[in-house]
Amino acid sequence: MNRLKTESGRMSRFIKLFKYLKPYRRGMALAVGSGVLNHLLAISLSVVCAYMVGLVAKGAFHTVGATFFAVLGAIAVLRAGMYYAEMWFAHEVAYRILADFRILLYRAVERVAPAILLNMRSGQLASTLMSDVEVLEWFFAHTFGTMLVAFIVPAIVLAFLGILNWALAALLLLFILLVALVPFWMRKKADIQGRDVREKLADANAGTVEGIQGLREILAMNYRGGYLKKMGQAMGLLGESQVAYGRRLGLEGALLNAFTGFAMVAVMAASAFLTLKGELGFEWFTVSVILAVYTFAPVLEICSIARNFGLIAAASDRVFQVLEGKALVEDNGKSVPAKALEPAVEFCSVSFSYREDLANAVDKVSFAVKPGETVALVGHSGAGKTTCINLLLRFWDVKEGQVKIGSRDIRDMSLDSLRDMTSAVLQDVYLFNTSVRENIRLGSPEASDEEVEKAAKAALAHEFIAGLPEGYDTMTGERGVQLSGGQRQRIAIARALLKNSPVLILDEAVSNLDSENENDIQKALQRLRKGRTTLVIAHRLSTILSADRLVVLSNGRVVQTGRHDELMAEDGAYKELISSQFPS
Repeated sequence: MNRLKTESGRMSRFIKLFKYLKPYRRGMALAVGSGVLNHLLAISLSVVCAYMVGLVAKGAFHTVGATFFAVLGAIAVLRAGMYYAEMWFAHEVAYRILADFRILLYRAVERVAPAILLNMRSGQLASTLMSDVEVLEWFFAHTFGTMLVAFIVPAIVLAFLGILNWALAALLLLFILLVALVPFWMRKKADIQGRDVREKLADANAGTVEGIQGLREILAMNYRGGYLKKMGQAMGLLGESQVAYGRRLGLEGALLNAFTGFAMVAVMAASAFLTLKGELGFEWFTVSVILAVYTFAPVLEICSIARNFGLIAAASDRVFQVLEGKALVEDNGKSVPAKALEPAVEFCSVSFSYREDLANAVDKVSFAVKPGETVALVGHSGAGKTTCINLLLRFWDVKEGQVKIGSRDIRDMSLDSLRDMTSAVLQDVYLFNTSVRENIRLGSPEASDEEVEKAAKAALAHEFIAGLPEGYDTMTGERGVQLSGGQRQRIAIARALLKNSPVLILDEAVSNLDSENENDIQKALQRLRKGRTTLVIAHRLSTILSADRLVVLSNGRVVQTGRHDELMAEDGAYKELISSQFPS
């Protein structure tokens, strides 16, 4: 029962993969056709040579010798062409499908992000996007077409051998079935080991990526030895898993070779016996042995691939886990032009938790931001400020209540419409490994160079950009590693300025600037806020004081609202927060 269940599960995975072959069925048909011809021509080449040997032994070769050499030459040329065609068509289809898979996976990640990263480390996700997809190349290039070839070629050879002598065909069929059953017998262990190898590899990749991303912290804390030990443990577990997988591969290979060897001995003995009895012509003795040898070639090829079905199945599981991941934010809303709604933001009794087993990150939160007003969210770390921003941007959806823009629930508008209406400068600025100009233009891809520079000047970024080696064409490096934290933040501000959306979101956008530059940026932001709704996560006193109104959060709840002077006149959470952070 367990074996049937395992086989059923494996087949269901492969049926899912088969669906992706449909757009490329013409290319796959050409791959299969050229593969069959490649094998048949290889068999024909050896069969003709074996038959020539038989004729020589009988002394009858001189009558047809020249013809045979011409035939051999033609077969050799055709076989080379078919081999090339098989490799070309099979791999063209495979790599086109892999490209499709990577695009589909990225779209799926966009759909299910950021929720997917709650249960999967970024390195594990990267392993699925690249490494697991690459494993599927075995299936598309070497499995589907090879399986068809492995059925067609032996069937043709067995039919021909049956014409020579049915007993030889029956004997060979028996051993073919024995060879084909070897991967079937060991498939359960192969699936378990394949899944374990892919999981251990993903963990090792994740640890490596974290080590690279956190290299500065590792060096600063002198944790090199500790992290190397941690990596050594992960690599050790991966090595043990791979060794166990290799041991099983070796056992399967030994069984395949043993059955194939016994088959050759049995066919040779049977052919010799039939020749001595006069039931098989002498010139066909070597032909029958050669046919037996080549019949196993496609069967062994698919069996060799089948030995790695565990890895293919595990990789496909991880790929489909992402592809079929349920989006926590459904994009079912209508397209709404940004100018059609008043840029007013409202949280109406909003509650939300990141997981069902966790307490609410925000609970019954209600506040409003009028058009042109700047409201700062303040509170201790973990109070729910960033969660409010995430809900407004619909990185997550509320569990209870509503978030509205212009009196319309943001779930009733498309994600594209919502993102067109909002610009965000988040505390953790991400710059892509491209030019400064293109990083700013991310806010408005169609913007001209003049518009890009105007936004940079407004964000007080133009001066330092002009001083870079190649100005606006300077490459920022991965994650903006070539720039300082303050420079990265100014580019992010310029990006938001260029986008020019009616709702502006600032997650402590001046946190990495010195006092002098902070004052300049505050002035630029003050001008930018006119006629624009601004929601700020504030930690610095200067940001707090520049806001029109404050919303004080504590443990996920709104505990106070008002202006700075009003709240300082009360004995509440805000006064306590300011007193603890900015003692007089």
